[in-house]
Amino acid sequence: EGVITLTSVEGCRIENLQIDGNEAIYTANYNYGIFLSTSSNNTITGNTCNNNTQGIRLDSSTNNTITGNTCSNNGNGIRLYSSSNNMVTSNTCNNNDYGIFIYSSTNNTITGNTCNNNNHGIRLDSSTNNTITGNTCIRGTGTPGDYTTDQYTIILVGTGNSYNLITSNNCMGKAPVVQGGIGNTLFNNKWDASDDIQNIEEQ
Repeated sequence: EGVITLTSVEGCRIENLQIDGNEAIYTANYNYGIFLSTSSNNTITGNTCNNNTQGIRLDSSTNNTITGNTCSNNGNGIRLYSSSNNMVTSNTCNNNDYGIFIYSSTNNTITGNTCNNNNHGIRLDSSTNNTITGNTCIRGTGTPGDYTTDQYTIILVGTGNSYNLITSNNCMGKAPVVQGGIGNTLFNNKWDASDDIQNIEEQ
């Protein structure tokens, strides 16, 4: 399922690899560049994962660090599924369908990443207590005309998200969108040249 796969592994480091897939031919959703399953306390750093269905994916994995990777032209750049307490920082995830996708995951920190020219820069679905801060998620030059109605900087999809913090992100051209859930807080996200903060708390 992954060119590099760790299953039930702890304390490994995956560093400075280039993994170029061929998504046009190998279209199955499980064609991952790097895949961690039920693994913890690993570091994924300095890798390039391009043109895969998913660049880097974590399933049921905890306390891992994903930092300084480049994941471009994938279906998902980085995806966390049923994973918790991971740090995703300083990665570049451009020109994917979803830059960073957090699904059914809790207590992860997503900070300082660049997710430009994706259909969804950062997407959360059925996830709780995640912190999304200091990321850049824009399309084109960051004007409203650079987005279709189906393209988003940051989106919390559906009603299953709760108590996530979305703050201090650069989302020029389109404000983050919360479709529902409880206790989600959006604060100080820059999305418009004249009204550069967005303050929303879902009770």
